[in-house]
Amino acid sequence: MGRGTWIGAVLAAILWIAGAVHGAALPPEVRSTDTPAVIADRALKGGGAIGFLRTLTDTVGPRVTGSEHAREAAALILATLKRAGFDSARYEEYTFQPRWVRGPVDARVAEPVDRVLTVGSYGWVPGTHGRASARLIDLGRPPDGDIAADPARLKSAAVLVDVHDVGRAPLEVMRAVVAGKLARAGATAMLIPSDKPDRMVYTSAWGFYPRGPIPVLSIAREDTMFLRRLLASGPVSLSLDVQNTFDEAQATERNVVAEIAGRNASQVVVVGAHFDSWDFADGADDNGTGVSAVLEAARILRSLNIKPYATIRFVFFSGEEEANLGSRAYVQRHRDELDRTRAFLMMDDGAQVPLGFKTNGRSDLVAPLKALLLPLAALHATQVTDGADIESDNASFMAAGVPSLNLRVAAGDYDVRHHAITDTFDKVDPRHLALDTAVMASAAFLIANAENWRESRQSPPQVEQLFRETGLMGGQVTLFGPIAR
Repeated sequence: MGRGTWIGAVLAAILWIAGAVHGAALPPEVRSTDTPAVIADRALKGGGAIGFLRTLTDTVGPRVTGSEHAREAAALILATLKRAGFDSARYEEYTFQPRWVRGPVDARVAEPVDRVLTVGSYGWVPGTHGRASARLIDLGRPPDGDIAADPARLKSAAVLVDVHDVGRAPLEVMRAVVAGKLARAGATAMLIPSDKPDRMVYTSAWGFYPRGPIPVLSIAREDTMFLRRLLASGPVSLSLDVQNTFDEAQATERNVVAEIAGRNASQVVVVGAHFDSWDFADGADDNGTGVSAVLEAARILRSLNIKPYATIRFVFFSGEEEANLGSRAYVQRHRDELDRTRAFLMMDDGAQVPLGFKTNGRSDLVAPLKALLLPLAALHATQVTDGADIESDNASFMAAGVPSLNLRVAAGDYDVRHHAITDTFDKVDPRHLALDTAVMASAAFLIANAENWRESRQSPPQVEQLFRETGLMGGQVTLFGPIAR
């Protein structure tokens, strides 16, 4: 089916459901009950999300937290919101430290051959302070991150260690734990085999911010296999030069905030996405698509001149890639509103066909959300599960007890491109992004407009129990600190 035919069929189905549910065709004056159908029409026909994404990626590009490009992205988002009629759109600033600047990296085999290796530095880890020579030790995939019975042999070594699917802790936690153990053993550097194909490498700062203990490099999977073949025949030594630097001065970052006032201004629904990204590519899917969907959702809802029961607040976070810096700053700044925050809705899994939402362990929300999202049946986006993770800004709201809803999307190649050189604009499907926009905007409106929505913020003991039941307690404490109200 061609794109135009497909969109027409979807819109026909949406409008049929609107008429069947509400007993009439869509009138010229849009009723609030028909809003999801109108949202879908505008999202699928307007092209606003993909247009903004192109500007964000092609004009601003990579958006590392604390960089000039991150500042430019915030300015672009703010200016776009103001042009759309959000006169009170604003920055909410916060401070952090240290800033981190990626420097050149050179890694090569020195013995028994001379060969350049394909590597990339993780974020917020130090450099080698000049060129370093180190013998290579391969720890493989140590159970539960147990590096060695005799850590003395790791002193001054470059240690190859695979931390994927090791132990019960999340990957972000395990690589930080292992890096700490290697640093205490005196290792020169940690090399993590990339799980991506075609010599793509990976970067991240989760678990390492605010400062990793030693240089940590992602090494291409193919080069990992090469090193292991060399090791099978005898000793291997590497030459490493990693020139990352830190700026210890206190730095300022900013979230961008805009809202549509509700009839009951004390009630708030927060809709968000993070605009910071990594610098191997231009952050198109992580998380340019989320930003573009939320921004276009804001523009569409603003253009409808709706007055929902609760206020809908759109928040564009910085600093997610380091440790949810922006969303944690938001939660702290707005802590007096959290009891009255109905939900946090987030998109950060790339632009694929939307399926519905996950409630991050809140099984009590599954049934009411399924009922509330029935108007999205024509988009096949009514699935609601209680799946949970702490891999994005949802963790900040979960820890504060606020219901946190992640947009669920169909499987695609997002994980292959995640934090890699191929996360570029040309990989994004405009139709999928438009559908995601429609679902995010409609879900936000439906939750905000439900006059009988019951506030369901959890207490700290309930939050702690949720993290324990979902197996995420260790990761929450390691990455973000103890749970507190």
